[in-house]
Amino acid sequence: MGIDTVGLKKNVRQHIEKLLDMDYRKRLRRCQISYEDWIKEKETQAEAPGGDKDVSLVLLSFGDGDWAMDARTRMKDFFSKNPQVLVAYGDEDVSSEKGGYENPWLKPCWSPDSYLCRDYLGNAVAVRKELYDRLSEEERTDEGSCHDGLVQMAGGFEKGCTAIAHVSGIFFHRTKAWPLPGEGRPGLEGKAPAKNVTVGETDGRAETGEGTDEECAAVSVIIPSKDNVPVLVRCLDTLCQTVRGVPYEIIVVDNGSSRSAQEAVADKLEQLKDNPAYQECLRKVRYLYRPMVFNFSRMCNIGAQEAEGKFFLFLNDDIEAVEEGWLEEMTEMAQRPWVGAVGRKLLYPDGERIQHAGVTNITLGPAHKLQCLQNGRTYYDGRGMGVWDMLAVTGACLLLRREVFSEVGGFCEQLQVAFNDVDLCFNLYEQGYHNVVINSSYLLHHESLSRGSDETEEKFRRFLGEYRLLFERHPELKSRDPYYHPWLNADVLDPAIKPAFEEGIAVSDVRDYEVVEDLGSFREDDCLLFRMEIAESRRLYGYAVVLGSDNACFAKRLLIQSKDRPGEIYGIYYTEQYRSDLEKNMEDQTNIAMCGFRVELARPLPPGKYRMGVLARDKISGTVLLSWSNYTISGEKIPDADGGERGGCNGL
Repeated sequence: MGIDTVGLKKNVRQHIEKLLDMDYRKRLRRCQISYEDWIKEKETQAEAPGGDKDVSLVLLSFGDGDWAMDARTRMKDFFSKNPQVLVAYGDEDVSSEKGGYENPWLKPCWSPDSYLCRDYLGNAVAVRKELYDRLSEEERTDEGSCHDGLVQMAGGFEKGCTAIAHVSGIFFHRTKAWPLPGEGRPGLEGKAPAKNVTVGETDGRAETGEGTDEECAAVSVIIPSKDNVPVLVRCLDTLCQTVRGVPYEIIVVDNGSSRSAQEAVADKLEQLKDNPAYQECLRKVRYLYRPMVFNFSRMCNIGAQEAEGKFFLFLNDDIEAVEEGWLEEMTEMAQRPWVGAVGRKLLYPDGERIQHAGVTNITLGPAHKLQCLQNGRTYYDGRGMGVWDMLAVTGACLLLRREVFSEVGGFCEQLQVAFNDVDLCFNLYEQGYHNVVINSSYLLHHESLSRGSDETEEKFRRFLGEYRLLFERHPELKSRDPYYHPWLNADVLDPAIKPAFEEGIAVSDVRDYEVVEDLGSFREDDCLLFRMEIAESRRLYGYAVVLGSDNACFAKRLLIQSKDRPGEIYGIYYTEQYRSDLEKNMEDQTNIAMCGFRVELARPLPPGKYRMGVLARDKISGTVLLSWSNYTISGEKIPDADGGERGGCNGL
């Protein structure tokens, strides 16, 4: 009887696959951490108590649950070190059925608009006794009245308030989950102080404007545009069709359209001006033709110089309004004396995925959390709905008061394309204002139709230069966002918002590259999905997945090939990193949670341009797959902020 070699090979492979899968599971477990272990490590790392403990405090809790054992000591320590603080609130979690804790509620810095949307102070509130004693008996017995009274007395609705503070750390263990926007006690909008401006027809005109009340606008809508007539027409039509309650003017700033496009835009504006359906609110239309190299900041500033309204709305020409009331709501929000810029949720054209829900400034810089995720869901802490104070909002739809815009000097014209909106919002924050995003409704954003992508080498170099300039102008905000808890996930590649322990443990992986003399036998195949996500300052982040196969059976190696000298190839073995987002978004693939990489280069690459690739070798059959990305990195020297030079790699 002959030996069944095919069956034997199959059995051997199955046995080896089982062993490799067991090893994969072990590595996966080592990269995961429980909430209890994570929070214990975080609190161990916290600053040791110190300072004057003779601080007279009242700890307030109206809900079911228990204070953490050392909550009073930690609060006293915080108040003694921060004498300007009158009210402080901490983070909370929830008691689990198993006797431990879970589901941490990680809160932002004092955010008055978020508070008016939903009382997020919760059960972990501490107040100086002298302030507490000023509350009435009724206020002391009702959570809503108590919080509202304390916030008002502490100046929470004043620009630059520092008397209300957030303290990182778990101070209270709830028995029930915390409320989301729309839950709990009724809306708090009536608790906001009186507004400081009016948008009615009489008071809507600019302080120095001329003309009758009927001619003047409360809002100047400033739209930069060039050679995008169909896109701009849709923007203008939907703007006029959906604004009914506030007088406005339209200012289109064109940096060099063709003659035919100029004529088409001018004709369209005249049609809108003469349309009886729009004349009740549309006060004026203007077309400013200013041929020049594209500079978003300069175009916006030009529009602002010509504007007459008390409010400026900077609007991309690829924005499409879908329902009435959106501009009125933004204008209402911008009237609050402590508010800087107001933005709103933007969706991609499919109307299902989020493009913008506020800008978060995390470890690697500004990021759109929730981007590309499905609209209509609440997400962590209800961030997908309601109203939130944010460090920044996108300039694709950004509204603010005229005097606030002037106070910070408008847009920085050195930031021609990228980060100009973030820089404006950073300036506003540094002046004591809160920027706001409205996520309760949305506009559509046909992103990239106006300017195209940033994938060319020249554009990416410009992008990196503007990134460096942003943080040269705002060094105190480098890798810092007071509205985004430091214990939330800071991975710019993951759009989700969640406690950082759910990301798992990132393993330090500092690697040197080595010359690859011979790649050997390989097959270039699209089944090897390779994505470079970050390549800057010696950091190489991304993932490599073999589609349709068990990824536990593959050993992977990064490749760096010189574009000038194709025979010059470097290789980097790396430690696979846990990627919860891959596991969630590619559920049909096998063992892909460990397919990420986060390599820190031990030394810069030699000068030159390089493309990135990856080899994946099947540990059982020996088959080798190869995939190259379109990502290019540069090993040449680049200037430091201080004018010197250093080696480094920058992605393209």
